[in-house]
Amino acid sequence: MSYDGGKTFVVVHEELKYCFVGSASSGNGMLISSYTIKLPSNLPASDKAVFAWTWANASGNREFYMNCADVAIKSSSTSFTGKEMTIVNHSGYETIPEFGGSYDTGLDIYNKAKQITVTSSGVSKGASNSNNDPESSSYVSSDPR
Repeated sequence: MSYDGGKTFVVVHEELKYCFVGSASSGNGMLISSYTIKLPSNLPASDKAVFAWTWANASGNREFYMNCADVAIKSSSTSFTGKEMTIVNHSGYETIPEFGGSYDTGLDIYNKAKQITVTSSGVSKGASNSNNDPESSSYVSSDPR
């Protein structure tokens, strides 16, 4: 979720292993074709929040994908703390190597994401630098919204 127009995103849910597969014993075939994500009840209220989902592909071109949707959040909360969104396989950021069947590939990059707090006013606290790019103070998505 972003409360500053897509400059900073806080993670509200992660699927880091077996995405669409279910478990290591399931092999690499797709068993799960959809997910239902319940947003935390303590997200800050906003008429201009951005909900995003990202993923890094497991094999082939080392790419980072992102889609966004503008959403309104009704809540009595004014702040939310969670991990800062991890960006990988994008120019200027760390690259996760080829998957090769190891479900642990790249998890260390996600696990070192720092905690940030976002507020309903759009101000992000503790997010002066992106978790992967010390040269940048923020990341602006090039999504097609």
